[in-house]
Amino acid sequence: MPAEFPLNTASVNDCIIELKKIQETKSFGIILSELTESAISNDKNTWSLIYQVMRDADSGRLSWALHKEILSGFISILTQVGDSKSYRLIINYIKNLDRTIPLGAIELISDLLPTFEELDSDEIIKIASQKDDIRSAIGIIALSRLMIENKLNEDQKKAIQEFLQSYSNSKYYMKDIVESILEMIQDAEKGTSLLPENELSSLFD
Repeated sequence: MPAEFPLNTASVNDCIIELKKIQETKSFGIILSELTESAISNDKNTWSLIYQVMRDADSGRLSWALHKEILSGFISILTQVGDSKSYRLIINYIKNLDRTIPLGAIELISDLLPTFEELDSDEIIKIASQKDDIRSAIGIIALSRLMIENKLNEDQKKAIQEFLQSYSNSKYYMKDIVESILEMIQDAEKGTSLLPENELSSLFD
């Protein structure tokens, strides 16, 4: 760990203050890489910091508007660790979201969710079918990835098809993505190939 980052000598709150100071500098990327290695090695101090960052994200003390590098960096750390506790931290963050976050943050979280081996597709379907526009948008985009990767069974596809028929989202424009998911389900029923991933990705550009 770079000498200027006080992970082993200061409180987690002091570490977060330091992260805020350096989040737009070159050393931030170096520290993130080292924190990732420490997290994979199950270093206690690193995990204390990760838990505090996610708590601060939940409470709004860390926001995407002011702390994008920190939040995206720590979500990336959790993805690279990839274990059950990392998955639960991200899922709990999604479930507690009660404020608007940028579409770019939604896409980042949604794209990373399917990389977890612990992913529970039924849980993602429940998130996608919620009335809350923010949480549901994350679930919808994650479902589109799961469709592309053929990770949904027939019963799950039927459940998705049912709630998407009347789905609307007033905060985030999801119409094209919803239509693409419904088309993929219908094509799968007919035995035709799914929408190519590069074509689906263009919906987010």
